[in-house]
Amino acid sequence: MRRLFTTVLAFLGLGGAANASVLPKEPDAITQDLRMMALALTPDAIGISQKSYPHEVWGVLMETGMERGAYTLVALADGTTSLYFSTGGGIIGAGEHASVRQASGQLIDLANESVAAATLTGAYPLPKAGQTVFYFLTFHGVKTYTAKEVDLGEMRDKLSNLFHAGHGVIAAVRQTKGD
Repeated sequence: MRRLFTTVLAFLGLGGAANASVLPKEPDAITQDLRMMALALTPDAIGISQKSYPHEVWGVLMETGMERGAYTLVALADGTTSLYFSTGGGIIGAGEHASVRQASGQLIDLANESVAAATLTGAYPLPKAGQTVFYFLTFHGVKTYTAKEVDLGEMRDKLSNLFHAGHGVIAAVRQTKGD
């Protein structure tokens, strides 16, 4: 837990020089750690249970591969929203903004409507260029669905609405950067 906290602080630019020896050398290693932490989360880690949150999906990651890496959008039922780039960097804590929380809530609602298309997984590779992967964090494990980004974007896939909702969250996150 200490390493995790130190890594997050360093990612945010708040870590001291004394902690530098514990941290990964490359920014992409930090964002990969954050991504894997999100995929390994449990519902109780964010303070929810099946009784307090009676929906199957309590978190969603939307990842899109590009020629030189990928980006990962993380949205959780408690309002937590972050955006990571596999090449390093990102935005943590965007869910503090009401507009982002609302967009993330809509994404999670749509994920609950879409999860039937997904299958259980235990592997979490980054998507290839041109692919988008959804990881649904559920009370029964992580489920996944992969499609071509172009098909999702052009409304030719059954999860196109989820893809567009994810981009709505990204737009809301980007708008808060000036706040």
